[in-house]
Amino acid sequence: MPPQQPQRFQPQQPQRPPTHWPPVPPVPPMAAMRPAPAPSPWQARITAAKRAYSRAGAAITLMLVVWVLLALLLQGAVAGMLHTPQLSMWLSVVISSGVLYCIALPLGFIVLRTEPMLPTRRFTLKPSRFLMYLLIALPITYAGNIIGIVLSALLSGGQASNRILDMTGGSDWVVNIVAAVLLAPIVEEWLFRKQLIGRLRRFGELPAILVSALFFALFHLNLFQFFYAFGLGVLFGYVYTRTSKLRYTVGLHMLINANGGIVAPWFMNRMMAVVEAHPTAETITNAQMGALLSGFAYAFVLLAATLVGLVLLIVRWKRREFYLAPEQLPRGATRRAAFGNPGVITCIVVGTLGTLLMLFA
Repeated sequence: MPPQQPQRFQPQQPQRPPTHWPPVPPVPPMAAMRPAPAPSPWQARITAAKRAYSRAGAAITLMLVVWVLLALLLQGAVAGMLHTPQLSMWLSVVISSGVLYCIALPLGFIVLRTEPMLPTRRFTLKPSRFLMYLLIALPITYAGNIIGIVLSALLSGGQASNRILDMTGGSDWVVNIVAAVLLAPIVEEWLFRKQLIGRLRRFGELPAILVSALFFALFHLNLFQFFYAFGLGVLFGYVYTRTSKLRYTVGLHMLINANGGIVAPWFMNRMMAVVEAHPTAETITNAQMGALLSGFAYAFVLLAATLVGLVLLIVRWKRREFYLAPEQLPRGATRRAAFGNPGVITCIVVGTLGTLLMLFA
């Protein structure tokens, strides 16, 4: 085998760097590579609450605007057709109620129904508890009525008149019973308690009660009624959240309206008729004496019941209770979510302006 030649070591030649580098996308900064922080559960809940309350305020505002404008237009048109400067009480009530129940209310409900209703358990209210809440409603009604009368007199220089007294003080008892005792309690409790509280209570019971009571008071467009309507709205809202049954608040509402719109004016008219007749002790008849005595007896019973209701209100106020809601808001965010939104603010502004316009109209 022939000998092999040794191989020479050849050093590796250095390679020249490439003149053209392959295209490389730019590297983003580290901050841009981090995922966006997810919203906290509290913030998402607060946003949902603001949206729900704002939608509720928009629904009530829509009802108010459509109701007032269409009712005024129709009443003016009917008055022109009948060639009369003023419509009768029953015709005005029919037109106003027809616009509210047939047009304004369905339009507002279309906006409101987009928010889900919270399913809740229903509880029965004992007759003794129902009577207790009825007695509690009396001092709320009369205290709020006094505040409304005084404030209305101060703002109007004593010139404003309560249109509710003008309606209930007339002789259209059938209109009063149908409109104020039957229809109004059913529709108003369905709207302000069942629909509003039922759709807002998932964020907290107390703010839902307060907002529904505020809307209930503004919806009357009457400063004479505003304060006792708000107080009764809080009471009815509390009863509804504790029972989730509309029959109790409708019953309370009917009895309060019947007392203020039917029973009290009836006794008052009988007593005023006797006073205007100027009878003397020798000429007063048994019927006139009976009218006076029955009126005084009614006033005494009502005063005693109001005092009992005031005591019950003070006692039960200390025992009030509110349960945690499924989407309960933190304490510091409740007021901002319930009142600091476009819908509720707009409703407050529109309702306040409408109330003042009705006061000076």
